[in-house]
Amino acid sequence: MRLLRALLLFIPAFILYTAPAYPHHSFAPVYDDKRVITVTGVVTQFKFVNPHAMMFMDVTDESGKVAKWEVEFAGSLNLSEVGWTANSIKARERVTVTGNPTHTGSQRMFFRRLVRPDGTELLPAEAQRVKAIEEERRQRALQRNQQK
Repeated sequence: MRLLRALLLFIPAFILYTAPAYPHHSFAPVYDDKRVITVTGVVTQFKFVNPHAMMFMDVTDESGKVAKWEVEFAGSLNLSEVGWTANSIKARERVTVTGNPTHTGSQRMFFRRLVRPDGTELLPAEAQRVKAIEEERRQRALQRNQQK
């Protein structure tokens, strides 16, 4: 009986305590995963912080009007696992960024890819891991074929 009473008190308290944390990290209510956009502009600031790294940039349209854009990334802990640092993106750097736009059409996106003028690119941590795994598999396949 005590166990049942404890569970009846614990479960609602647990749900109430943990529920507010979920919306903060939820992608779908804010960003449209079915659309991808690309903008080119000049970085004004890169914040390598948790829970999400942020980049701010000025994007100039065809008429010369400058729009302030925000690009949201994973957190610095996640990005640092694949080699990112606070200096991975520098202010005054001209970049082309691809990402998922908001549902509201605001000047904000969730990061998918960044390309510098020299062609070097930065990818999200997950994409970098997948790319590394695919390269490792390719190398092993080449080694197997050479041994035959």
